[in-house]
Amino acid sequence: MAAEYVLTDGREIAVSREAVEKLLSAGSGDAALLYLYILSHGGCYEPVDAAGAIHRSSGQVESAMEVLERLGLVASRTSPAPAPKLRPADERPQYTLEDIKRFAATDKTFQGLVPEVQTVLGRVLSSDGLLKLLNIYDNLKLEPAAILMLVNWCAARDEERYGPGRRPSMRTVEKEAYIWEREGIVTVEAAEDYMKRQSQLRVGERETAAVIGLAGRNLSASEKSYIDSWLDMGFTTDAVAEAYDRTVIKTGRLTWRYMDSILCSWHAKGIHTAGEAREKDAPPARKEPPRRQGSAREEVTAGEYEQMRATLRMLKGEDGQ
Repeated sequence: MAAEYVLTDGREIAVSREAVEKLLSAGSGDAALLYLYILSHGGCYEPVDAAGAIHRSSGQVESAMEVLERLGLVASRTSPAPAPKLRPADERPQYTLEDIKRFAATDKTFQGLVPEVQTVLGRVLSSDGLLKLLNIYDNLKLEPAAILMLVNWCAARDEERYGPGRRPSMRTVEKEAYIWEREGIVTVEAAEDYMKRQSQLRVGERETAAVIGLAGRNLSASEKSYIDSWLDMGFTTDAVAEAYDRTVIKTGRLTWRYMDSILCSWHAKGIHTAGEAREKDAPPARKEPPRRQGSAREEVTAGEYEQMRATLRMLKGEDGQ
């Protein structure tokens, strides 16, 4: 009769069936252990801590991480973000020029919306542009005022990225509209809240970039991804500066992955300020080199020096006069 076993710890960490099948097919015990470590640490990966936790060398941990990346179970923040999924084609109405004429003739709201959008974009909309605007208005159901906020938002973003006078295409506006609709941003109130949060995020990005020596230039997509994730975790600027200082001391330069591992480790421990980091995760104290004790030769030399001074005084007639 086969022996029966039960788990002795009632606490659970959910592992999907797909992940289990991928780990079993890979046949890598190290990868399985590392995956469990990452799950138990809220998705964060700190190479040194991971190596100690699963009793593997740093090289074995690095190899295990490569296996997990190859299996698609983890993804580096430097990897491009997946494109937002649009609605299936059968759920997206295929508007025609006749639809535009009908809305332009019968829908006063749409009639007023067209010239407002054209003013923001600084050009007359083409037929294709009108079709995209109609899709946003009639299909995605954004409020007219929210649509104008969306167009202004896209225009301001393009100016910030590419310089004054740049205006987005309606394709860009429609793409952003799908993101808004998916996030439930279809009303003026929701749009205002979203813009406020995005504005605060940009301020946080600039301040964070400044403390790690990246002020005065636009962030790359990967850099922005790292910084946004740190802000989402709730780190203060001084905490990022502390992690940056430790990274530079350890590696001699800004190493994004190493710095991210420090901050992920702190996040798992509930550390989000520089003060908490110094108190709860202080770096090992630097050992001062032992001071050299005066050697016998140094003492003799000092004695000889005093004797020379006494002899010099005697020759000058300063003693015994």
